[in-house]
Amino acid sequence: MRAQSPISTSNTEIEIPFRLDELFYSRTDKRGVISAGNSVFQRVSGIEWERLVGAPHKIVRHSDMPQSVFRVLWDWIGKGEPIGAYVKNRGKDGGFYWVYAMILPIDGGYLSVRLKPSSEGFEKIRASYAKLRARESEDGFDLDTASRRLNDIAAQHGFRHYAEFMAFTMGQEIAERDRALGREQEVQTKTLLGLTTALERAGAEQNALLRSFDALQSIPNNMRLVASRLEPSGGPVSTISENYKASSIGISDRLRSFVGGDGNLCEKMSREVANAIFLLGAAGIIDEMIAMGDQDRASIVLDWSVERELLAKVSRDCREKARAALRSGVDVAASLSRSSADIRRQMLGLDTIRVLGRVECGRMRENGGGLSAAIDQLDTFHDDIKGRLAALMGLSETISSGMTSYLRHAA
Repeated sequence: MRAQSPISTSNTEIEIPFRLDELFYSRTDKRGVISAGNSVFQRVSGIEWERLVGAPHKIVRHSDMPQSVFRVLWDWIGKGEPIGAYVKNRGKDGGFYWVYAMILPIDGGYLSVRLKPSSEGFEKIRASYAKLRARESEDGFDLDTASRRLNDIAAQHGFRHYAEFMAFTMGQEIAERDRALGREQEVQTKTLLGLTTALERAGAEQNALLRSFDALQSIPNNMRLVASRLEPSGGPVSTISENYKASSIGISDRLRSFVGGDGNLCEKMSREVANAIFLLGAAGIIDEMIAMGDQDRASIVLDWSVERELLAKVSRDCREKARAALRSGVDVAASLSRSSADIRRQMLGLDTIRVLGRVECGRMRENGGGLSAAIDQLDTFHDDIKGRLAALMGLSETISSGMTSYLRHAA
């Protein structure tokens, strides 16, 4: 391995400029050793080609970057999965530059394609990184901790997982870049990026649904306590509360199978859509970079014909994998919609038990105040749960329609 270029510690507060319309990339082996790239990468880093090629990619790593980000990135690409991240790098003279990096596993190594970040969310990420770096100084950054912290950042922005959040941010960066450069985005790409809003809403509905159902579980216990004061053991209110609890537990188990826990349908649908959006965005940026290389072949280290063929293959693979992800997402969305409809039908059984409780409340008249309050709570939660299930069904259909539309026009 070649000696690394010395990097100055002066000028650390100076941002190294590069234009919004510029893109750069680097290609590495499995160890992260640089084997190729383009002239923008060399110019911005300020490191001579003979020192860049053969050096580990961490030669441009900035000390302000949270180590947790790199731990998660290496874990992700090591499993053959693409991933994105905002990254602060340093140049040879000690200055810094920010990029949004799309990192893709390729034969024999990895491809990292970078653009200049400019979206509104970028500043929020910078603030999150500063807090994360401070925490790492206190208690380390093992993989489990790193993953949890990045997922926490994603959750703060309304997403379940870091990978989903990065797909969203990449879409935002590409959209803002196109807007700033005066470009009209393709209708189908715009449709897919618009699905991120529906995914955000679906995640919020999922979390609220689980909270409502968890809260609902305590009400039958309250009803039993009321019954113990109002009637003999085994009376009608006690029986109603027991029946309600048994039925609600069955529904709760079914509910968690498709909106709660790892591998649930909501999560699967979201991941498929996020994966497709990320891959299609990366393919578009790679295609643009190929066009730039065609115009300036001297800007590429090594043989441009070889690099061009490799980049074109990566772009084709991204689009093919994205279509496969969308087809899978359509199937998952249909399953989610059916499961939501099934739960809504099962809620009708709980409604019947709830009505019986209301009848008993009326029969007890002045002695049924505590029972009446419990039934009122059931009314509120039932309406909330059925409304959120209906919303999930609608969002599933919206997401499915968007994916189907893209597949139809891309065929």
